[in-house]
Amino acid sequence: MELLLTFLSGVALITFLAVLLVFLNRIRSALAGINVSLSKIAMGVRAIEVETAILPAQIPVTATALTQITEGAETLAGVLASADGHLAQLAPQES
Repeated sequence: MELLLTFLSGVALITFLAVLLVFLNRIRSALAGINVSLSKIAMGVRAIEVETAILPAQIPVTATALTQITEGAETLAGVLASADGHLAQLAPQES
């Protein structure tokens, strides 16, 4: 009887280890897929970091250019309003 229990315990242990091995292998392959995805994400983040490294140095230049564009647009709006007023005076009045 003892021999039978020992044999069955051995079979149960081998079965448990085989099932454990199968599931650990499935976990390993899932983690390998995650590693590939994370590697792609990290590569993209590094690319973005390299491409945007110049931005802090260019912000003052861009702000100055946008300010100049705004001032020019305001001046142009004044000129166009004046021209509109002159054209309105020259146009015949509708009755």
